[in-house]
Amino acid sequence: MRIIVSEIPQEGLEKEFELPVTLEEGGAGHTAHVKMRAVRFGTRVIVDGRAEMGVSMSCSRCLKEFPHRLETDFRDEYLPFTVATGGGEHELKADEMDTGFYADDEIDVNELIKEQLLLVVPMKRLCVSECRGLCPICGTDLNQGECGCAAEEPDPRFAKLSGLKERLKK
Repeated sequence: MRIIVSEIPQEGLEKEFELPVTLEEGGAGHTAHVKMRAVRFGTRVIVDGRAEMGVSMSCSRCLKEFPHRLETDFRDEYLPFTVATGGGEHELKADEMDTGFYADDEIDVNELIKEQLLLVVPMKRLCVSECRGLCPICGTDLNQGECGCAAEEPDPRFAKLSGLKERLKK
């Protein structure tokens, strides 16, 4: 979605659209539903809105696929590139780190929306918070029941430390 800055009316521009988004390289594409508003103050433009998208994820513990809903609110401020930088290379100042820049009277909000959706993807993807995962020995899904494998043997490298707790109490 491209916004032509000079065509933003005084009362602002509201858009609702579908945006194709791929979360992982080579992964399946999804469609995000986006509602946004752009308001112009001279050459400064504020873009804010909401993006929602349903995705299918793989659980980090049991590896089952499960549906998940990504929802995010976004807000970004844009300045013309030539005004902010003088037209050449420019080192960003601290107050410019949260500012986007546009050139040729055009703002492409696709990257902003994709970035915001990527930021709300959970780092630990769990089908349910109580997911027990897979048995490390036989691979049985522990959410379905116990597997019958023997309790885990202690690491032989730490065998000498086994009685340390009792010796420290004496």
